[in-house]
Amino acid sequence: MILNRYISKFFIVLVFLVIIQLIFFNILSLASEVSPTNNSTENLQIYSESAILIEEKTGKVLYEKGMHDRKYPASTTKVLTAILAIENCNLSDTATASYEAVNSIKSGYTKANIQPGETFTIEELLDVLILQSANEAANVIAEHISGSVSEFANLMNQKAKEIGCTDSNFVNANGEHNENHYSSAYDLAMITKYSMQNDTFRNLITKLECKLPNTEYWTEEDIEEHGERIFKNTNNLLIKDSRYYYKYAIGGKAGFTTPAKNCLISIANKDGFETIAVVLHAETTADGLSARYIDTINLFEYGFNNYNLNEILKEYNMESDSSARSGYRTVPIDDTNSENIDSNIENQDSNNINILKIIIGIVIIVLITFYFIIKMIVKKRKNDMRKRLYDFKVNYYGKK
Repeated sequence: MILNRYISKFFIVLVFLVIIQLIFFNILSLASEVSPTNNSTENLQIYSESAILIEEKTGKVLYEKGMHDRKYPASTTKVLTAILAIENCNLSDTATASYEAVNSIKSGYTKANIQPGETFTIEELLDVLILQSANEAANVIAEHISGSVSEFANLMNQKAKEIGCTDSNFVNANGEHNENHYSSAYDLAMITKYSMQNDTFRNLITKLECKLPNTEYWTEEDIEEHGERIFKNTNNLLIKDSRYYYKYAIGGKAGFTTPAKNCLISIANKDGFETIAVVLHAETTADGLSARYIDTINLFEYGFNNYNLNEILKEYNMESDSSARSGYRTVPIDDTNSENIDSNIENQDSNNINILKIIIGIVIIVLITFYFIIKMIVKKRKNDMRKRLYDFKVNYYGKK
């Protein structure tokens, strides 16, 4: 009877506990639904010294941090070089690498192993310029168009002014460090916005792999020693097995020099809402993560979560285009493989809350169960002691 009474009490408390848990979990779920991610710029932490996010069609600035501060652009310079090559050449035109174009590249700067005397099409040079960030390819293009790198730099500055840049001065075609070679997050965003209106550039910026053909200057011995000149895009936003993979990213251009730190221009498109992010002078976070990728992903998420394309277009008296670009990847997007650290922030928050629910539920049930087991044991021992005491008294006084 006593055991049955304890069991009944236990089940009553267990039912009450389940009701309390359901109420508590619903409150957590409601809080997760009501609280948006990065609701304001106050909640948006950007590690890079300069950053900007713009809408691609209108150029509306959605976020900025020191957007007009002069910074060294490193290889993000090559975006301007690329669009000038596209506008001034046919892709099938050929250019020959001079000794100066190849051997003027300083040690430590990225190259594509182009040899003096080799001839390539402009398309091939553009591919290695953007994917491999080949510095000698930029020089070859510059000499082909303007006769020299310095003259090409004048063309770059002229084009930058036409686009609307106010913070830039370019002295070379590849972004090699020079104190007089500088730009800003705003100017680089405007250059990218302008370039993205060109379908050839748009296709170029989304490529994931390219190859330089073998020539008489790239012998079998060179191939044995260095391998085929096959280059893959190293932008981690586009690489599906990267921790920084971002499923809405469609292209970009990275850069690095010691004075410039890490730089990144990126373009993302979500259901036709296309944005351009630029981050300059980024290092690493306290956790050792790449700040330029973390910042870029957070900027994109901030833009997509807090702005509406149609409202932006209305603000600029522009109509929504039903045939708006919805993404220009050269490979299909696999939505099932998007396990990066920030691209699915809302899903991660939801998963964290579900895990929290399970943990709390298990802990509460274990504690309550343990409490009742202990209470039953203590109660039973007290009853046993009372019974023994009673029996002792009966026996003691009965003998008397």
